Amino acid sequence: MAEAAPSRRWTVAEYLAQEQAADEKHMLWDGELFAMAGGSRVHNRLVAAILGELRPQLLGRGCAAYASDQRIAMADRPRYVYPDATIVCAPVETAADDAESITNPRVVFEVLSDSTEAFDRGDKFVGYREIAALTDYVLVSQRAARIEHFARQADGSWLLRTYEAGSTVVLGSVGISLSVDALYTDVFDVAAG
Repeated sequence: MAEAAPSRRWTVAEYLAQEQAADEKHMLWDGELFAMAGGSRVHNRLVAAILGELRPQLLGRGCAAYASDQRIAMADRPRYVYPDATIVCAPVETAADDAESITNPRVVFEVLSDSTEAFDRGDKFVGYREIAALTDYVLVSQRAARIEHFARQADGSWLLRTYEAGSTVVLGSVGISLSVDALYTDVFDVAAG
């Protein structure tokens, strides 16, 4: 998880005003403010690869991919986060108190890191599951060519499928697929150089 700012409770209004004036991004989680750290080279290459694969597949489908600067507001809670990549389908819905914070992401991607993995798998995923529009939660490993795809089922439960090299992740809710090999092509080689 990101590093916590000095201990105090933040209101949503205080957070949004601070975020508008800040040079860096912060996550608000139940009144606590966390500075968002920059990503590793592998992390950044993976995010770029995800967005590069998403955009051409989403064109003309009424959905769009957003990069990690897009803030997501979680339903009825003081929680504002910046996923690594997000798919949002029209009509875009925003928070009542902030027209820049989207409330209806369809798919969220998080690239796992040592400092955020437990939070991304735990409390953050619990928070995401409260978003009614969210159908898919995708966790992307930085250590190996491995993607974990959680898909919301008709009964509200979540089904996990793990994909490795040679396989394809199908995001049926938005009608696209992502090749694990394409996402990881040159990611580790370039990052090491």
